[in-house]
Amino acid sequence: MAGASIEITRFLEWAETDAAGHQHYTSAFRWVEECEAALYRSVGLPSTLFGQIPRVSVQMEYKRRIYFGEEIKTRLEVTRLGNSSAELAFTAHVKDEIAAIGKYVIVHSVNKETGAQRWPDDWRVKLFT
Repeated sequence: MAGASIEITRFLEWAETDAAGHQHYTSAFRWVEECEAALYRSVGLPSTLFGQIPRVSVQMEYKRRIYFGEEIKTRLEVTRLGNSSAELAFTAHVKDEIAAIGKYVIVHSVNKETGAQRWPDDWRVKLFT
């Protein structure tokens, strides 16, 4: 079984740098969210999904500095699908070098009153087949 995946190429924008002249530490999280939105669109999941999938664990590590204007290829993949959770892993490459790696866990929770709920069967197929 393999999880859904996507790759996006973009450039580090000036607004994503910090006073040291390289990426701000939060930048990779924005790239990953771009990938995640594109991934859901590519498999036909609703855009409202973002309001139903809180992050419960996040891990990210920079391996090299990224400077304004450098091209970044960010890849995101669903690596595990549980009953109500999913783990997604990402890598960001610059010039064929790993610049950042990480993973995070989301939980399907339509609303806070009902808490975590099993992924709908058709979504399970789209996310992890």
